[in-house]
Amino acid sequence: MVSFGHLAAWIMAFALAIPAWAAPAATYRNPLPVRLANGDAAQNCADPAVLRDPRAKAPTWYLYCTSDPVSKTERPQHGESGPWHFHMIAIYRSTDLVHWNYVGDAFADRPAGLAAPTSGLWAPEPEYLNGSYFLYFTVTDVADARSPQPGCDKDSAIGVAIAENAAGPWVPAAAPVVPPRRAGPGCDFQWTFDPKVVEDGGRKWIYYGSYGGGIFVQPLRGDGLVAEGEPKRVGAAWRYEGAEVVQHDGWWYLFASTTDCCNGPLTGYAVYVGRARTPAGPFVDSLGQDLAAPRAGGTPVLFQNGNRWVGVGHNTVFPDAAGQWWTIYHGIDLGEPFFSARDNLTRRVALLDRIDWVGGWPVARGAPSDAPRAAPAVTPGARPRAAAPAQAPAERALPLWADTFRGPKLDGRWTWLRAPAEDSWSLGNEGLALATGATDLHADTNTASVLQTPLPDGDYRIEAEFTLDTPDACCATAVQAGFVVMRDDDNYVKLVEMAHGGLHQVEFAKELAPAPAHYPRYGNTVVGTPAPTTWLRLDVHRMGGEERYTAYSSRDGSTWVGGATWTHRLGPQARLGLVAMGGAGHRAVFARVSVARLSR
Repeated sequence: MVSFGHLAAWIMAFALAIPAWAAPAATYRNPLPVRLANGDAAQNCADPAVLRDPRAKAPTWYLYCTSDPVSKTERPQHGESGPWHFHMIAIYRSTDLVHWNYVGDAFADRPAGLAAPTSGLWAPEPEYLNGSYFLYFTVTDVADARSPQPGCDKDSAIGVAIAENAAGPWVPAAAPVVPPRRAGPGCDFQWTFDPKVVEDGGRKWIYYGSYGGGIFVQPLRGDGLVAEGEPKRVGAAWRYEGAEVVQHDGWWYLFASTTDCCNGPLTGYAVYVGRARTPAGPFVDSLGQDLAAPRAGGTPVLFQNGNRWVGVGHNTVFPDAAGQWWTIYHGIDLGEPFFSARDNLTRRVALLDRIDWVGGWPVARGAPSDAPRAAPAVTPGARPRAAAPAQAPAERALPLWADTFRGPKLDGRWTWLRAPAEDSWSLGNEGLALATGATDLHADTNTASVLQTPLPDGDYRIEAEFTLDTPDACCATAVQAGFVVMRDDDNYVKLVEMAHGGLHQVEFAKELAPAPAHYPRYGNTVVGTPAPTTWLRLDVHRMGGEERYTAYSSRDGSTWVGGATWTHRLGPQARLGLVAMGGAGHRAVFARVSVARLSR
């Protein structure tokens, strides 16, 4: 154990000093009030992680956030061109899981000898192990002395620091827990990000990894300082990152985040879950699909629902003092999506929502929430607060039309935008067969052929049943098939099956133009797991001058997965379009497309 003498004793006493006036919050509303020492709101708390202090005499929790600028008032006096001040893992304390107050940074600067001078310190993971406090973290660029390839800037690793108090001071270990891992020659490294540590019967395990290589689990030496043994992939490459693992009712649950974390208002970050009987996996979803498979499984837990919050993910999961489970995660406010758009700093604030266990699976009803809710319980022995309301009753879908494409020619409702070659499509007993083209519909590349038809007014539902003949190892480019709802080439939502780099998933994307300076035009999320035959569904609700597009997918046409929502303003002239694009040499067959009117 590290000894810090009188300094550690003073910090411990400070940590345990809970004001007599501090009363538990009865309700809360997102975002969480996270405050700096001067009272300013902390504007960033990305990749949040929570630790309940086991040594505190009264319930006390600590919140740890990725190294980021957290207040615009802390920018040095160099005008708009000056550098931002990055907190080196900001730490906050709470006695009610709602109000959080700044207690310091884990480090004054990047740990010398472990992290390069410009390295990020990401995704902190606090644990209480062996009678001490451990803080695991991502080092995005290790010091050259710790790298198998000096001079590289993407040789990431997992570091750790130890303290006698949850607030520090933290003493970093000299060597990484998980060193940089090669993906190829030179500076080609796997992404060794996002640590998570668990104990099972005295044995420790560490999870790490991200899109570049996937999520892995590996035994951790008893002292918590070195990963040993063989790593095992438990989350698919280019699909998952941000592992959070908890045990509940005899199962281990792996929560993992997907897509781009940091794309301003077009961020589609979301959280999926799988479970296993042991920490080593394999982790499968509620439909039996493996999260590490090429057609990656995952049961959705957190996804944007059409309110002010998008890009919700990289969560931490924990019980309150009454045993009720909760999750804190970061999200992006559409009203203020950037800390600085010019500097590409997405503003990610801390959000809180309740987790209920339904049929053995975690459910976050109504999350991300944007209304007052009952706060967590902080008094030992208290009863859990009232549950969030159940989801709204299902809508009725009244059929308007369906097409199976088995006639001698296309129905008169269909027209081509950029008609393809005559021999690249056909009608028949299978349906509409489209050859995938080396074309796209993305930003300034608008070359794809689109088979279009008008859409009804009011609220409506689109469904499509189709196959895309891509093998598991496919594809070098993002080969895709499905449909779009589009006003023009630069304003649409897209729901497609996509095969790229050996990963098969259902992508749900949005493009818009024009966009403000430095803002993105395209963003995506994912919805479910494609099958040899995949069904897609898009529910469209008009809200004044805006529409809400909510996506689902199915592997059998009856069990639907998904629910993420994009908002857009495509207007009454939007048209449905079928696409097969992203790379030549494959074939999509649409067996059925239908449109129905929605009503309650």
